Amino acid sequence: MSDSDILYRPWGAVTSEFWVRPELAQQAVPAARAQEPDSSSRLGSATAADGSAAEMPAAYREGILLVTSAFASKDAQVLQAAVIEAERLDQTMTSEYGEQDLRTISVREMRGWLAHLTGQHEMATRWYLHTVGLLSSLVGTPDDRTRASAKRAVATWMAIADEAAAQGLAPTVLTMAEAAEGKESASAKAIQRRVSGWTSARA
Repeated sequence: MSDSDILYRPWGAVTSEFWVRPELAQQAVPAARAQEPDSSSRLGSATAADGSAAEMPAAYREGILLVTSAFASKDAQVLQAAVIEAERLDQTMTSEYGEQDLRTISVREMRGWLAHLTGQHEMATRWYLHTVGLLSSLVGTPDDRTRASAKRAVATWMAIADEAAAQGLAPTVLTMAEAAEGKESASAKAIQRRVSGWTSARA
């Protein structure tokens, strides 16, 4: 598995089934193709803290579709509109559902993905580290949703071009990846290779 194979998309095309499926459909995506649409890659159910599945809230459907439809766009204005809408959704859904709800967490993953699409890879990584923490406490570290969010954290971290910024996050990202996927996982090894590369370059 190459380093680029660890990149997973958060949300693709949104349908009513999107919110009620218990599975997390995971499909690896090469980093070079990160902005291409992929209707097969979806985050699974939006499940409340009590474990019950929830349909896409009608009040937020339009906003969610606006944001997810922007994932395939290369238009800066379209992406910026999605960023603003995702922030609004985050605020209102957090107020209604709280942080410990997969609907809220999913919106925050969307914010991370938009940060990635707009070239703010450090911010994207921080969003995914945040969602990994929320998912770990809600559904557990071994859960597929937590592991998928961890993969996204690593993938967005790998995209950070600023070496100082990447180095600053490296210990946290490595600890998170090892906790979510194991010390011998592809994600952990990819991080270690990048860190080793920096060390070798200075030698």
